[in-house]
Amino acid sequence: MNMIDRYVTEVGRNLPLLKGREDIEKELKSTLEDMLEDRAEQTGRVRDEAMEIEVLKEYGSPQKVAATYNPQPYLIGPKLFPFFLFVLKIVITVVVSVMLVLAGVQAVTDTPFMGSDFVKIIGGGLGNALSAAIAAFGNVVVVFAILERVLPEKEIGGFDEEKDWDPAALAKDPHPDSISRFELITEIVFTFVALAILNIYPQWLGMFFFVDGEQTFIPMFTKNFFQFVPWINVVIVAEILLDVYLLRTAAWDIMTRILKILIEAASLTLTVLILRTPDILGFNAESFVNGPFSAEQAEVFVTVATYTIPIVLAIIVIIQSIELVKAVYKLIRMSTRAR
Repeated sequence: MNMIDRYVTEVGRNLPLLKGREDIEKELKSTLEDMLEDRAEQTGRVRDEAMEIEVLKEYGSPQKVAATYNPQPYLIGPKLFPFFLFVLKIVITVVVSVMLVLAGVQAVTDTPFMGSDFVKIIGGGLGNALSAAIAAFGNVVVVFAILERVLPEKEIGGFDEEKDWDPAALAKDPHPDSISRFELITEIVFTFVALAILNIYPQWLGMFFFVDGEQTFIPMFTKNFFQFVPWINVVIVAEILLDVYLLRTAAWDIMTRILKILIEAASLTLTVLILRTPDILGFNAESFVNGPFSAEQAEVFVTVATYTIPIVLAIIVIIQSIELVKAVYKLIRMSTRAR
């Protein structure tokens, strides 16, 4: 491998691009070869390693040359950034609010007001809220950083709609196969957060309380529930990939409609299986034996939780069934229009 080949390879290693790297390397090598031929003709010298070093030194370091192919090395570019801030505010507000409300309810119900355990729970709640905010921030950044790199430039430019906004557009009916970028990206963010909680922060799914200065955690779900997590992950990742693809295409087609039906059907099947699985709830009378509740209070709490979880799952089943029917209906309408 001569100096030119090594130089081109080094530039390729520093390219931030995945797509088009091979074309850039070929173009760069061709440019350098032409420069060497011109230099040899102008100086009357034979091409050798010294001439190659001379030309490469003038051309610039591999890192500097690679940077010219990415003149705007943003993690999240200026066109997506306003929308990123909008979604970030929503996600952090929801996550922090939920963590603080849970801590407040736990402090009020588990301990005497302003006791030492009360202060510990509030302090722990603030700490959990902070860690949840940091985790939510990281997840949202990851999602938008991925979108910045997978969305075509014309689609990213579509987020800056104010400059090209036409009032006449208000009179037009939206195309039945068009997509809402806001809905898709919001769905991607919250789905990604759900994926992170299930796999990285499962400790959030439960109850903390203090007894004699010691923190105790009771998980909301048992192993019977977590055996479904790998399959839930598959469905969630499939949903995210489909949403990202739809952001790129900016419209539904027959293939994506069918994929949506399959994902909705898989989600519905998983929820029904979870609903029919016994002993998925981690809250039981035994788990509260050493807790702050009396036996009667623990029994009431467990009874409420035992009935609430199936009701919530049943509601989710109804919602998923409606979404599945809607997806099938939209596919049929699209097929009819295509004829």
